[in-house]
Amino acid sequence: MKKILFLCLFLCLTLPKGILAAPIEDDLEYGGYLKSEFWVRNNTDSRHQFLSSFKDTVDLAIEYKISDNWIFFVHPRYFYDTAYSIRESTFDKNQEKMGHTQRTEWLRDCYLDYTSDQLDIRIGKQQVVWGQADGLPFLDRVMPFDLSYYWLPDFADIRIPLWMLKVEYSPKVDSTLQFLLMPDFEASRSAPAYAPFAFSANNAFEDFKNAVPGVTTAIHRPARQLSNSRIGLRWRSIIGSTEYTLNWLYGYNPSAQTYSEGGLSFSRKHKILQLIGFSFNRTVVEHCLFEGWTLRGEFTYVHNEPTYYGLDGSRQRTQKTDKYAYVLGFDKNFFRNYSFSFQFAQYITDDRTWDGFNVLNGYTYGAADKIENVVTCKISTDFMYERLKPEVLIICTDDGDGRVSFKTKYEAKDNLWFTLGYHHFWGPSNTSNGQYRNNDHILFEIKRTF
Repeated sequence: MKKILFLCLFLCLTLPKGILAAPIEDDLEYGGYLKSEFWVRNNTDSRHQFLSSFKDTVDLAIEYKISDNWIFFVHPRYFYDTAYSIRESTFDKNQEKMGHTQRTEWLRDCYLDYTSDQLDIRIGKQQVVWGQADGLPFLDRVMPFDLSYYWLPDFADIRIPLWMLKVEYSPKVDSTLQFLLMPDFEASRSAPAYAPFAFSANNAFEDFKNAVPGVTTAIHRPARQLSNSRIGLRWRSIIGSTEYTLNWLYGYNPSAQTYSEGGLSFSRKHKILQLIGFSFNRTVVEHCLFEGWTLRGEFTYVHNEPTYYGLDGSRQRTQKTDKYAYVLGFDKNFFRNYSFSFQFAQYITDDRTWDGFNVLNGYTYGAADKIENVVTCKISTDFMYERLKPEVLIICTDDGDGRVSFKTKYEAKDNLWFTLGYHHFWGPSNTSNGQYRNNDHILFEIKRTF
């Protein structure tokens, strides 16, 4: 609340006198939606119930144009999940936060925009997006993520907005330098133990704490102060028909790692790391074999990222190491309205070993290769004059695991949408997707926009 009051005070003190005299309704725009979504399992086990989620969401976005250069935007969102009320006697106490909006998370965005020919400034709570890969984050690591439902929802919904300053300066046409200052800190989060999409590593640690008396866990998070701010820089430009970016990010990692403090004491800590990366995007317009294809790619180098080492299923050490990742994408539209996207990606861990231990999967503590290969395919189209929009995303890895996410939206009438989705997982239990191989879900959604 203090941040909102500060932003309002800043607005009052910096805007020219008389600028608010114009009728508000002339420059005020708003929109939003009411949504109900149901997540149900079609293959369940003794630990999980049939109904995973029965969530109602209210979302409102308000934009007020103060002048030609100034805009104020606020975006509240609130949800309540009735499933956790229905199942009060069956869900674990640490799942309580899954049932309703926590703390100030009802405020998704709240910022003040200044725009001009060469300089744009946005101050307030916001999201910043660097990547564009389908279903996987590479450069898109500026914001923390809420993985309570794994990577299944749209990225715009699972990014956690931050209070920050974003400045974009255009020294020449088609070129922009972006500067980010993030004094706010929010940790990435995952589903609590035993929740529908809890990581198997979280469940195993919770089982360990329940079985062994005296286990303690301390959580250490960096203080929200200017000296702990994360900083980001991005240079974006266009050369011919190729758009490219150069990216740099430095600060505390939103993802925490587990460390052994001796005996039965453990801690969760956030470490400082830096990311260096680049991306490119080019559509082939020349008359050749690849005419009409869009080629895109992202590359990241992360220095000193904490990594788990141990034996399959057993974490022994947490050590800093360097990691590399890249993705190449190939996109094209066929038959007018069929959009096809193929991706090949690799995750590479620096060639180190610690006391003979191997690299572990952070989700499951399963043994991981130092080079992990991933391929994805996404196909989308529309029928009935864009009223019916099916889409499918397939993700496969060289570990024999993967998932298929199918979703189709239908506009029954103006502003009323129905969505039917299905998420299917397969693979060994110690892999990222395979941990949910008995956790397939059907999604049904009703959404009314206004």
